[in-house]
Amino acid sequence: MMNKNIYRLNNNTPHKPINKVRIYEKATKFAIGETVNKTKKFVEADKGMNLFAAVYQNLKGKRNYYTLQLKEVIEKLKNKQPIAEEIKGDEKLLFVISPNDLVYLPTAEEAKDLNSITINNIDKSRIYKFMSCVRKELCFIPCNTNKIIEDKVEYEAMNKMQRAITGEMIKETCIPLRIDRLGNIELIELPKYE
Repeated sequence: MMNKNIYRLNNNTPHKPINKVRIYEKATKFAIGETVNKTKKFVEADKGMNLFAAVYQNLKGKRNYYTLQLKEVIEKLKNKQPIAEEIKGDEKLLFVISPNDLVYLPTAEEAKDLNSITINNIDKSRIYKFMSCVRKELCFIPCNTNKIIEDKVEYEAMNKMQRAITGEMIKETCIPLRIDRLGNIELIELPKYE
């Protein structure tokens, strides 16, 4: 359409047809450090990729989710500050997760009394690995998935899923797991809202 009207659009002066254009994308690069050579070295995360998610809970028990920008997290870690605020409005921080962190999805009965869950009685098929987050969408895959066999068929469109295989939303009731170097698994106790 533009090339058909190029003469008129170019203030009635001749112009060759435009077949290619350069696209400018705002850089999300930031310097690694502030001294010597590190000021000239830059890091860049994929566009729209947020590597940390903070899960908060309000007085009524409803969870809310916030994605944390990589640059902000690095700044806070450098300054030895907590990654996320403990209290945000009327919500209290439950936990922060990043890619490859494992979470356990309790059953409906277990969710009623989280203190009854122990490592000895968890269903290992209900352990999921956190993959990524965009806005309030947290994406997971089952922890025993090594590699996707058929692209966009096994799970949802991005080869990740928000719902468990059994149908419930993972982010709404999941509990983070801590694993040491020897493979010992420990449930992280969630703070109580008072």
